[in-house]
Amino acid sequence: MEISVFDGHCDTAYELWTRGEGLARNSCHIDLQKAAGLEAYAQVFAFCSNAGRPGGGTERLLTEPLALLCREVEKNRSRIGFAANGAEALRLTEQGRIAALLSVEGCEVIDCDPGRLEWLREQGFCMLTLTWNADNALAGWHGSALGLTPRGRDFVREAQRLGLRIDVSHLSEAAFWQLMDCTQAPILASHSNCRALCDYTRNLTDDQLRALAQTGGTVGLNLYPPFLGGRADFDTLRAHLEHMLTLCGEDHVALGGDLDGCDELARGFTDVSSWASFYAYLQAAGYPADLLDRIFFRNLLQLLQ
Repeated sequence: MEISVFDGHCDTAYELWTRGEGLARNSCHIDLQKAAGLEAYAQVFAFCSNAGRPGGGTERLLTEPLALLCREVEKNRSRIGFAANGAEALRLTEQGRIAALLSVEGCEVIDCDPGRLEWLREQGFCMLTLTWNADNALAGWHGSALGLTPRGRDFVREAQRLGLRIDVSHLSEAAFWQLMDCTQAPILASHSNCRALCDYTRNLTDDQLRALAQTGGTVGLNLYPPFLGGRADFDTLRAHLEHMLTLCGEDHVALGGDLDGCDELARGFTDVSSWASFYAYLQAAGYPADLLDRIFFRNLLQLLQ
């Protein structure tokens, strides 16, 4: 089935770097061959700080995987190209190429320095999470009571001035609400599910989901079973999707598979090509084509314009 997919989060660049593999064909969840069956495909590639792990929190975790991804995109430029925003992503997909967008996951990789944000924008980055799985100089992570620090507020202000979207996946609940008080732009949760259905701190409460949608942002459906609960199958994914749609509305729900960031995926998923099977499942369940197009592609495209 030919469908359009815009996925807001993967960790494929890091996995390629650690495994010594390329983008055309590899052992990861995402490669060009696995994505070949998608009619249009845009993918946000995240660069994770790994803060809290041995060797984590260093600039090397950004620069070296980024250099590898740049080489791989250049090597395969007839099939994939970089996009800095939704408009550029749309142009690439209309040319029959994959659109690769960039994000930072944990700002330790730029030393939590607002002065480095302009460099990120120059490299084509379009979004960032303040934290990963540890507190830092900007904010608390999802397992923490720490909120948004004064430096974090300045950082958010500068990031939004430059047009970088703030991603609240991995952020503490206290920091989330303080961010809501100061944001001047739409906020997204690129790869988070519903805490009402799976009580895990990485998931968002109903109040958080409503507040995020009110900023004009999106929440991206995550495929990681511990964030889904239950059988973690297509039915479970649909339950989270339905909850998001009810609370956020049809223009504020997207995909954030966390491919290559998970050691297991929801039942029915093996790699990026499995989005087509989930699309067919939802279509059979009565989801209209326009709604599926919004969830699978258009909502994230609009957010990143």
